Amino acid sequence: MMLTCRLWTGSSVLLALALLGSSVSNAQEVLRLPTTAHTQPVASAPADAQRDELLELVNKAIDVTKRRQLTAGVHTPWQIVHGILAMRHDFILKTPEGGEISAIDWMASGVLHDGLPLFEVTPYGGRGHPFTKPYAFEGHPTQFMGYMSMSDLPLDFVFKAGKDGKDKVTVADIINDAKMQVKEGPEITWTLWALTHYLPPDAQWLNAAGEPWSIERMVQIQIRESVLTSACGGTHGLFALSYARNKYIATRKPLRGVWLEADQKIQRYITEARALQNSDGSFSAAYFRGAQHSTDFATRLPANGHILEWLMIALEERRLSEPWVRKGVASVAQDLIDNRKTPADCGPLYHALHALNLYNYRVNPAAGDFGRRPIARQQEAEEQQAENEEASRTTSANEGPAANDAPAEKEASELNLGRRPFGNTPPEIASPTRRPLPADERVIPSGAE
Repeated sequence: MMLTCRLWTGSSVLLALALLGSSVSNAQEVLRLPTTAHTQPVASAPADAQRDELLELVNKAIDVTKRRQLTAGVHTPWQIVHGILAMRHDFILKTPEGGEISAIDWMASGVLHDGLPLFEVTPYGGRGHPFTKPYAFEGHPTQFMGYMSMSDLPLDFVFKAGKDGKDKVTVADIINDAKMQVKEGPEITWTLWALTHYLPPDAQWLNAAGEPWSIERMVQIQIRESVLTSACGGTHGLFALSYARNKYIATRKPLRGVWLEADQKIQRYITEARALQNSDGSFSAAYFRGAQHSTDFATRLPANGHILEWLMIALEERRLSEPWVRKGVASVAQDLIDNRKTPADCGPLYHALHALNLYNYRVNPAAGDFGRRPIARQQEAEEQQAENEEASRTTSANEGPAANDAPAEKEASELNLGRRPFGNTPPEIASPTRRPLPADERVIPSGAE
């Protein structure tokens, strides 16, 4: 039984998200989307996002779900990485002694699970520990890095590796290993996810076998992969594909060739997700295999959360206010609130939470810090303070703003992506009939309201 469960570098992420977002005056041309009833602009969300009832519901769902804490040394690396995907640097673990620790710091600390290290050195750099059994380590090549890339870890970030923790593996080592070991096959999704985050869309290289590879070749393979037979209803592959497309869009080049094919596949499944959506706003419990509604939370959550998560990086910002999208968001949020005291599998739970965090990030100005490295937040605050002080001095020295201030503001506005898509998805959760997890492999509610 296999498992399935990244951000681009700063400016690229912001630019691509902007092109998908509020500066979408050129998005129709850039994306080359057909003008259909489904792509016509709709009424925008309330101007004051803070007073939007849906945002209030989303933030309540995020808050109650964050209270379900995992425990270091009890829950598995696979489960914890899913939490990192959902909450980035804000994901905190309990410790057996009653304290707390950053989940990313715990992953990097050299701890063992089942007597095995979480990361290991390879001839080409390093990697997360490969599959041993379900829900333990990586379920797919580069899965750990694919998910943790969404936390925008720097290339020199170090993970202690080996059984004694004396070896070290950096993010750069993991990326190089992924490039060297990439090969044809359905297991390419998480490698595409990670490499998309750290490499430019036109990157090319030779793998360890001397074969020519490129991001475009990986995108082509992902396009060919069947959604119906892939892990978690194909949503992970669609997420990686959308992530790669978004980064290509950030280059401001027209969609053509493999990138146009990628967008066509993405648009097709956006249409299918909407067509198969249930009247209560939930997405089909059968993913894209057909319409299916379930009254069982454990059966409904996997597809509902995974599909919404993917949509949150696939859709242009202007489409986030369409009624069917808002109903989908409300469905996942209400489900997490209503079932906050119900045990839930980590994979589906954290993909659903990731979906809501992405939605909140894209539409809520107050969510601008989501998932960013604390040091980056501090640096930006210091830079903003310096800019404010400089502006104050300039204003006091002059009667008014300079004549060229307006164009500068316009340029800054164009580059400010606001809240746009990124994303990620998990392993082996696709089948709603798979065996229930043992008690120590489930997320147990904290009992908090």
